[in-house]
Amino acid sequence: MKIGATKQPCVADKMAEAKELCLTRLRAVPREKRDAVADAILALAEPEWWDRRQKGSDVFLLILESRKAETIRIIQDASK
Repeated sequence: MKIGATKQPCVADKMAEAKELCLTRLRAVPREKRDAVADAILALAEPEWWDRRQKGSDVFLLILESRKAETIRIIQDASK
C-alpha cells in the first residue's frame, strides 16, 4: 500500500458528517425544524474550511467556536 493512497473524503462527505453531528446536538429544537436549523448552521462555514479540514466534525466544531453568537441565535429562533 502506498503512502497517500488513502482516499480523502470529498466535501459532500464532510458536509454529511457535519450535518449528522449537528443534528444529534439539536435536542432543544423541535424535530420538524432540526434539518433546516442544521443547514443554517452549516451555512455559516467559510467555503475554504471544507477543503482545509480533514473531517466534517472539525468544520462543525470550528463553526461553533468562531460563529458562536450566530449559532445560538439560530437555535433560539427555532426553539420559540
